[in-house]
Amino acid sequence: MKSSPVQGAVPWLLLRAKSNEGAGTFASVKYIQRVDTAGGVAPSAGCAAAHEGAEVRVDYSANYDFYGAR
Repeated sequence: MKSSPVQGAVPWLLLRAKSNEGAGTFASVKYIQRVDTAGGVAPSAGCAAAHEGAEVRVDYSANYDFYGAR
C-alpha cells in the first residue's frame, strides 16, 4: 500500500487476484492497482455507539489499472 499524494484520500493499493473464472475480458487479470484516489477517508466522528445504525456518504474516486497475461 502506498500513501496517496493527495491529503485526505484513501491510499493507493496493489492487489493480486486470488482466482479468475470464465473467458471474459478479466479472465487473465493477475493484479489490480488503485491509483489517483480522491476522498474516501472515513469521517473523523468514528464508529461510537452513539452513531449505531447511522449511514454516511463519503465522496470517492479512483482509477483502477488491471494487469495480466495476454
